[in-house]
Amino acid sequence: MPQDFQQEAQRKSVNERLWQQWIQERVAAIHQRVSAYEVLVHHGVNLRSGGTREEQFSCPFHGQDRKPSARVYPEDARSPSHAWCFVCQERWDSIAIWRKFNGGEDKPFSRALMEMEQAYGLETPKLPKDLTFETPEVDKAFDEFDALYEICESRLRKARSAYKAIDDLNGFLVAGSILDKVRSQVDSCKLAPVAAMQILRQLLDRVGEKVRACPVD
Repeated sequence: MPQDFQQEAQRKSVNERLWQQWIQERVAAIHQRVSAYEVLVHHGVNLRSGGTREEQFSCPFHGQDRKPSARVYPEDARSPSHAWCFVCQERWDSIAIWRKFNGGEDKPFSRALMEMEQAYGLETPKLPKDLTFETPEVDKAFDEFDALYEICESRLRKARSAYKAIDDLNGFLVAGSILDKVRSQVDSCKLAPVAAMQILRQLLDRVGEKVRACPVD
């Protein structure tokens, strides 16, 4: 590799690592200070527990929900406070809920963090002094992950009948569990978006094999 290209690749790698660390700091601070319960209440969801226990509520994201189909969970040793909708089949931490209410996945991940920091009076950590670029590639990676996640989630739902036809509903549940775990780890910055997308592509291949074995109507 020519010297200048090698130096550029090294610079990009350092930038991405520094940017990832900075994002992780901000995510950890938000999870520590802002619960899923608080974000839901901030956006008008009627909750009464004060965020100290699990509580059922009407999901605001899939239309009229007369029978509360979502549940909010307090922080525990394994994960930050989050919500789960049994109809949407989606899990959202406080940041994901904020994004759902404020522009969805079309909004850059770091922009959502900045909005939450401002809304809840959190100090944004300073950018690492060695960071040398203005438009971080890692932020774009978060958006690309969101897009691929939606595709994977949609295809898995459509493939349920194929899994059922070949008597492999356990495989369907395992695939859903992998999808949920990847989402959780990316939201908490325990897994980089690029690595997560590799897992999702493998999952898409697995789902595709099931559909080819029994095509979905």
